[in-house]
Amino acid sequence: MAVVTQVTGRETLVPENVFIYSRTDAKGHITEANQAFADLSGYAVEEMIGKPHNLVRHPDMPKDAFADMWKSL
Repeated sequence: MAVVTQVTGRETLVPENVFIYSRTDAKGHITEANQAFADLSGYAVEEMIGKPHNLVRHPDMPKDAFADMWKSL
């Protein structure tokens, strides 16, 4: 499932000493996420569960970069 997102031009910085966490199943659907991840993504944890992880991917991020990551994992 491709998610169409508009680029806002805003940069989101991860605060120091904040641990962001998400976990997916073998098909890349989010099964867990912590509140810090949710806060940075702009979604509630409950909204993300069961959705493809590309829900939070920047639209300019090349698909091949993630394909390589998933292949490596």
